[in-house]
Amino acid sequence: MVVTRNKKETTTLTPPKRVRRKKSIKKQNENSNEEILCSPSKIQCTTNSPISPSTLLNKLILEEPKIEPKRLFTDVKHEYKNLLKTLHSSIPNQMVGRDQEIQELSEFLQLHINDNKSGSVYISGPPGTGKTATLSYILKNYKFERSFHDIYLNCTSIKSSSSIFSHIAISLKLKVNGKTEKDYVNSLEKHFSTTSTPTLLILDELDQLESRKQSVLYTLFEWPARYVNSVILVGIANALDLTDRVLPRLQAHTSLRPKLMHFAPYKKEQIVEIMKQRLTEANVLDSFAPVAMQMLAGKVAAVSGDARRALDIGRRAVELADQQHKKVLQPLDSNCDIIHTKIELKDVMTVLNNVYTTSQSLNQTIEEGFPLQQKILLCCLILIIKKGKNKIITVGKLFDVYRKVCGKKNILAVDQSEFTSLLTLIESRGILRLSGKKDNIRLQKICLEWNEEDIFAIMKDKNLMSEILNDVSCLV
Repeated sequence: MVVTRNKKETTTLTPPKRVRRKKSIKKQNENSNEEILCSPSKIQCTTNSPISPSTLLNKLILEEPKIEPKRLFTDVKHEYKNLLKTLHSSIPNQMVGRDQEIQELSEFLQLHINDNKSGSVYISGPPGTGKTATLSYILKNYKFERSFHDIYLNCTSIKSSSSIFSHIAISLKLKVNGKTEKDYVNSLEKHFSTTSTPTLLILDELDQLESRKQSVLYTLFEWPARYVNSVILVGIANALDLTDRVLPRLQAHTSLRPKLMHFAPYKKEQIVEIMKQRLTEANVLDSFAPVAMQMLAGKVAAVSGDARRALDIGRRAVELADQQHKKVLQPLDSNCDIIHTKIELKDVMTVLNNVYTTSQSLNQTIEEGFPLQQKILLCCLILIIKKGKNKIITVGKLFDVYRKVCGKKNILAVDQSEFTSLLTLIESRGILRLSGKKDNIRLQKICLEWNEEDIFAIMKDKNLMSEILNDVSCLV
């Protein structure tokens, strides 16, 4: 018994060396932040949940030292993006140079809408003179006492003149019994005779609705006289004498005669003010040299007075200046990381020379820089302008004629996307201009910038091009 007790005492007072090591390890784990200087295998034996070496490696975190690189040149953040944004051709916040037209048109609309009185107005003027923009500006910023339905339709997107009635009925959400032109007209006239809410009907590019007997246009202009408190018609087109030349019967009746408004081309001073106003809004007025702006405005005013053309040329000058700017690395300023793009006179002159090229350089440009597909496309455009019935040409119409020409001449035609790329390349040379909403490429309008007679004279000397320019069957 004594021996046994002594043995137990020995075991209790002097524990084995391994037991003390376990307690030491556990104590270090629980009460200190010191590292455990023992192998992973021994740790596995002394813990309830063993930890493998791979687990320890997964818990290992390596951090790279953060070293800031020394910048030698500026970041690519410059003002030209703001310049491109502000030189857009969409509706501006302020209409510069159209105070008289705004007052006259707003008084007409307020009188007829507020008094629930029908009427018609025909707005004419060259492209880019602010006709549609002025009307949109009035509807956005002026308040009217009565509620009304406003319908805007661009007639270039309408396949046939008679289908205009279906578009109007759909815009008014009318239920029509039938699908013929007469069914839609009857439904619209029934609506106008019973409704108490006037309809403001805005028809842009009105001349696209011309037909053989002009029945569509006469019907539209007769509505305000027949329904004296429900229809306000606003027609917009380029031709000054459209109502006199195409619709002579309107002059015989005072009640049918529309109010006429003409938007004259912008003058040099007005174009300068338009550009200054936009650049000031974006806080980039200093980026455009005054002498460059004066040259740009003077040239555009002398040729066409088209404000959109002035803005387009301004954007091209910005892009050209930016390309030249990127060729030279700019050293980093002490407290500035923004590159200031400056539009100088030479940038504007380069673009103006490309856009308004002379007939002497025209021949050389077409001969040396035009592949066959671009020449065919240009011939198709001249063919439509010279021999076609519609004055306004869309991308879709030009593409259809182009495919017919290539099919008859056994030439492989490109697809729609490549065709659009060809148009963009030709536009970059200043030969033509695309306008309209970019979400539907086929409905974009094409405007020829170079003299069509000069291009026709150059192309007709070549056998293939001459045959295309005289093949009227491709227009059908």
